[in-house]
Amino acid sequence: MSKTMYIMVWVLGSMPLGTHAQDRSIDEIRHKFYLSTLDYQHAFPLIDKLSEIGDPNALELAYMAATQAILAKPGWNIFKKIGYLRQSRDTFQKAIKRDMKDLEIRFLRLSIEHHIPRYLGLSRHIAYDKQVIMENIEKFKEKELPQEISDYIILFSVESGIYTTEEIEHLRYLLENR
Repeated sequence: MSKTMYIMVWVLGSMPLGTHAQDRSIDEIRHKFYLSTLDYQHAFPLIDKLSEIGDPNALELAYMAATQAILAKPGWNIFKKIGYLRQSRDTFQKAIKRDMKDLEIRFLRLSIEHHIPRYLGLSRHIAYDKQVIMENIEKFKEKELPQEISDYIILFSVESGIYTTEEIEHLRYLLENR
Protein backbone atom coordinates (compact mmCIF):
# COMPACT_ATOMS: atom_id res chain seq x y z
CA MET A 1 0.00 0.00 0.00
CA SER A 2 1.40 3.42 -0.93
CA LYS A 3 2.25 6.14 1.55
CA THR A 4 -0.68 8.32 0.44
CA MET A 5 -3.10 5.43 0.87
CA TYR A 6 -1.79 4.86 4.42
CA ILE A 7 -2.37 8.52 5.19
CA MET A 8 -5.90 8.32 3.77
CA VAL A 9 -6.55 5.24 5.87
CA TRP A 10 -5.33 6.96 9.02
CA VAL A 11 -7.33 10.13 8.39
CA LEU A 12 -10.60 8.41 7.56
CA GLY A 13 -10.25 5.93 10.39
CA SER A 14 -9.57 8.57 13.00
CA MET A 15 -12.66 10.64 12.26
CA PRO A 16 -14.80 11.25 15.35
CA LEU A 17 -18.32 9.96 15.56
CA GLY A 18 -20.96 12.65 15.03
CA THR A 19 -23.98 13.39 17.17
CA HIS A 20 -26.75 13.21 14.59
CA ALA A 21 -28.09 9.90 13.27
CA GLN A 22 -27.02 10.60 9.70
CA ASP A 23 -23.60 11.82 10.88
CA ARG A 24 -23.13 8.65 12.92
CA SER A 25 -24.11 6.58 9.92
CA ILE A 26 -21.58 8.19 7.59
CA ASP A 27 -18.94 8.25 10.33
CA GLU A 28 -19.52 4.54 10.85
CA ILE A 29 -19.22 3.96 7.10
CA ARG A 30 -15.99 5.97 7.01
CA HIS A 31 -14.59 3.94 9.90
CA LYS A 32 -15.54 0.62 8.30
CA PHE A 33 -14.02 1.81 5.03
CA TYR A 34 -10.84 2.57 6.94
CA LEU A 35 -10.83 -0.98 8.33
CA SER A 36 -11.37 -2.28 4.80
CA THR A 37 -8.28 -0.47 3.58
CA LEU A 38 -6.26 -2.24 6.25
CA ASP A 39 -7.77 -5.68 5.60
CA TYR A 40 -9.98 -6.32 2.60
CA GLN A 41 -11.98 -8.90 4.61
CA HIS A 42 -13.71 -5.95 6.29
CA ALA A 43 -14.97 -4.82 2.88
CA PHE A 44 -17.50 -7.64 2.60
CA PRO A 45 -19.59 -6.68 5.66
CA LEU A 46 -19.36 -3.01 4.65
CA ILE A 47 -20.70 -3.77 1.18
CA ASP A 48 -23.49 -5.81 2.81
CA LYS A 49 -24.32 -2.89 5.12
CA LEU A 50 -24.33 -0.39 2.26
CA SER A 51 -26.43 -2.73 0.10
CA GLU A 52 -29.09 -2.84 2.81
CA ILE A 53 -29.66 0.91 2.57
CA GLY A 54 -32.92 1.32 0.68
CA ASP A 55 -32.16 4.56 -1.12
CA PRO A 56 -28.49 5.36 -0.55
CA ASN A 57 -27.42 8.96 -0.78
CA ALA A 58 -24.56 10.04 -3.01
CA LEU A 59 -21.90 9.77 -0.31
CA GLU A 60 -23.03 6.28 0.70
CA LEU A 61 -22.83 5.23 -2.96
CA ALA A 62 -19.33 6.71 -3.18
CA TYR A 63 -18.16 4.67 -0.20
CA MET A 64 -19.74 1.59 -1.80
CA ALA A 65 -17.75 2.32 -4.96
CA ALA A 66 -14.51 2.86 -3.05
CA THR A 67 -15.07 -0.39 -1.14
CA GLN A 68 -15.71 -2.27 -4.39
CA ALA A 69 -12.35 -1.00 -5.62
CA ILE A 70 -10.66 -2.34 -2.49
CA LEU A 71 -11.92 -5.81 -3.38
CA ALA A 72 -9.91 -5.62 -6.61
CA LYS A 73 -6.62 -5.56 -4.71
CA PRO A 74 -6.33 -9.11 -3.33
CA GLY A 75 -6.32 -12.29 -5.34
CA TRP A 76 -4.77 -13.28 -8.62
CA ASN A 77 -7.74 -13.46 -11.00
CA ILE A 78 -7.35 -10.43 -13.28
CA PHE A 79 -10.91 -10.79 -14.61
CA LYS A 80 -12.35 -10.57 -11.10
CA LYS A 81 -10.15 -7.58 -10.34
CA ILE A 82 -11.29 -5.75 -13.45
CA GLY A 83 -14.89 -6.71 -12.67
CA TYR A 84 -14.65 -5.07 -9.23
CA LEU A 85 -13.04 -1.97 -10.73
CA ARG A 86 -15.75 -1.67 -13.39
CA GLN A 87 -18.41 -2.13 -10.74
CA SER A 88 -16.69 0.59 -8.71
CA ARG A 89 -16.59 2.89 -11.74
CA ASP A 90 -20.32 2.42 -12.37
CA THR A 91 -21.21 3.00 -8.72
CA PHE A 92 -19.09 6.16 -8.63
CA GLN A 93 -20.98 7.39 -11.70
CA LYS A 94 -24.29 6.91 -9.87
CA ALA A 95 -22.95 8.75 -6.82
CA ILE A 96 -21.74 11.66 -8.90
CA LYS A 97 -25.04 11.90 -10.78
CA ARG A 98 -26.74 12.34 -7.40
CA ASP A 99 -24.32 15.03 -6.22
CA MET A 100 -21.99 16.39 -8.87
CA LYS A 101 -20.07 18.80 -6.66
CA ASP A 102 -19.53 16.87 -3.43
CA LEU A 103 -15.82 17.16 -2.75
CA GLU A 104 -15.60 14.01 -0.64
CA ILE A 105 -17.12 11.95 -3.46
CA ARG A 106 -14.85 13.51 -6.06
CA PHE A 107 -11.86 13.05 -3.83
CA LEU A 108 -12.68 9.40 -3.12
CA ARG A 109 -12.88 8.69 -6.85
CA LEU A 110 -9.74 10.71 -7.58
CA SER A 111 -7.71 8.86 -4.95
CA ILE A 112 -9.03 5.44 -6.02
CA GLU A 113 -8.35 6.12 -9.71
CA HIS A 114 -4.90 7.46 -8.87
CA HIS A 115 -4.01 4.01 -7.46
CA ILE A 116 -5.39 2.03 -10.43
CA PRO A 117 -2.77 1.12 -13.05
CA ARG A 118 -3.24 3.47 -16.04
CA TYR A 119 -2.97 0.67 -18.60
CA LEU A 120 -6.35 -0.69 -17.44
CA GLY A 121 -8.07 2.42 -18.80
CA LEU A 122 -10.17 2.83 -15.64
CA SER A 123 -8.57 6.06 -14.44
CA ARG A 124 -10.16 8.51 -16.83
CA HIS A 125 -11.65 10.96 -14.34
CA ILE A 126 -8.54 12.12 -12.51
CA ALA A 127 -8.14 15.43 -14.37
CA TYR A 128 -11.86 16.16 -14.28
CA ASP A 129 -12.27 15.35 -10.58
CA LYS A 130 -9.23 17.48 -9.81
CA GLN A 131 -10.81 20.33 -11.78
CA VAL A 132 -14.14 20.00 -9.92
CA ILE A 133 -12.31 19.98 -6.59
CA MET A 134 -10.27 23.06 -7.50
CA GLU A 135 -13.34 24.94 -8.79
CA ASN A 136 -15.55 24.18 -5.79
CA ILE A 137 -13.22 24.03 -2.82
CA GLU A 138 -13.89 27.69 -1.95
CA LYS A 139 -17.64 27.07 -1.66
CA PHE A 140 -17.45 24.41 1.01
CA LYS A 141 -17.78 25.05 4.69
CA GLU A 142 -16.39 22.83 7.45
CA LYS A 143 -19.82 21.28 8.04
CA GLU A 144 -19.87 20.04 4.46
CA LEU A 145 -16.27 18.89 4.36
CA PRO A 146 -14.87 17.46 7.61
CA GLN A 147 -11.52 18.86 8.68
CA GLU A 148 -9.91 15.42 8.45
CA ILE A 149 -10.92 15.14 4.78
CA SER A 150 -9.61 18.67 4.15
CA ASP A 151 -6.30 17.73 5.76
CA TYR A 152 -6.03 14.60 3.65
CA ILE A 153 -6.79 16.51 0.45
CA ILE A 154 -3.79 18.69 1.23
CA LEU A 155 -1.55 15.69 2.01
CA PHE A 156 -2.69 13.82 -1.08
CA SER A 157 -2.22 16.88 -3.29
CA VAL A 158 1.39 17.15 -2.13
CA GLU A 159 2.30 13.47 -2.41
CA SER A 160 0.31 12.32 -5.46
CA GLY A 161 2.07 14.43 -8.07
CA ILE A 162 -1.31 15.32 -9.60
CA TYR A 163 -1.32 18.94 -8.43
CA THR A 164 1.04 21.78 -9.33
CA THR A 165 2.85 23.71 -6.61
CA GLU A 166 0.50 26.66 -7.14
CA GLU A 167 -2.58 24.43 -6.83
CA ILE A 168 -1.22 22.87 -3.65
CA GLU A 169 -0.64 26.29 -2.11
CA HIS A 170 -4.12 27.42 -3.16
CA LEU A 171 -5.73 24.31 -1.67
CA ARG A 172 -3.71 24.64 1.51
CA TYR A 173 -4.65 28.31 1.91
CA LEU A 174 -8.36 27.69 1.32
CA LEU A 175 -8.61 24.63 3.52
CA GLU A 176 -6.60 26.06 6.39
CA ASN A 177 -8.41 29.42 6.38
CA ARG A 178 -12.06 28.39 6.38
